[in-house]
Amino acid sequence: MKNNEIIYYPIIDDNNFIRPKIRQRTENVKVALGKSLMNISLDINKANAFLVAGWDGFMLDTMKKYYDFKKSPEENKLFLGVNCGTLGFLLNDVNQWGELPKTTEEIDIIKWYIMKVEILKKDNQKEIKYAINDVVVGGNVLDYFKFFVNWPTTKEEFYGTGVMVSSALGSTAYWLNNWGPMMSSGSDVRWISGIAALPFRPKGIRPEEITIKIKWRSPAMVGVDGYQWRVDDIEELTISPTAHYTSIAFLKDEHFNTKRMLLSQKKVLWEHI
Repeated sequence: MKNNEIIYYPIIDDNNFIRPKIRQRTENVKVALGKSLMNISLDINKANAFLVAGWDGFMLDTMKKYYDFKKSPEENKLFLGVNCGTLGFLLNDVNQWGELPKTTEEIDIIKWYIMKVEILKKDNQKEIKYAINDVVVGGNVLDYFKFFVNWPTTKEEFYGTGVMVSSALGSTAYWLNNWGPMMSSGSDVRWISGIAALPFRPKGIRPEEITIKIKWRSPAMVGVDGYQWRVDDIEELTISPTAHYTSIAFLKDEHFNTKRMLLSQKKVLWEHI
């Protein structure tokens, strides 16, 4: 292939049976791909990019499933998402399949650094997860925990229902739910906040190791980029920066940060989209 040519390996959300609209849109993608003259390969080894059709959660899950930590970030494939859901923070809105880029000159690439999450459970079992978006520790609104949160420059002790550590990418979710700031896509700052927590105030910090310990009678959980990557009955965890990042492609006219802000406003105002 040419150096700047994009060869796509398609990954389509086939399992969204509870969302009929998404299912119909992904079926339309299959039909379009069957008729398309785009650069498509069903051999994953011949492709240099994943074409992901679905919704934001499916995009996140796909990036985590197909990212290869044995390779460098540059050796990993590019991810380009097509929005079949509603908001589509991580996805492109494509009306005509001829609009999809055929070369890297037609896209902007956003790099998202991956956080390593080392988890110690109450039975002394250990698990390792990787977060692109955010890490949420705690329980539901009826639970109340004592948190001990440490990073190189600060030690905090406070009570609350949860703690969230967010990347710039995940700051859209934080902003929507807790009225925190939305960080620019180029930022490597982490945002840490308590959920219904006093006297802890939200803070922006550099990418550095964060240790969170939990004490209370109720079992605590951690959600890493959502519930699919959830771990229950945890005692403590350490969140560390890594040198690994995923590369997400957007059409040149997407204006990624502006799009995120507009979508966030729509979500907050509960507009029908």
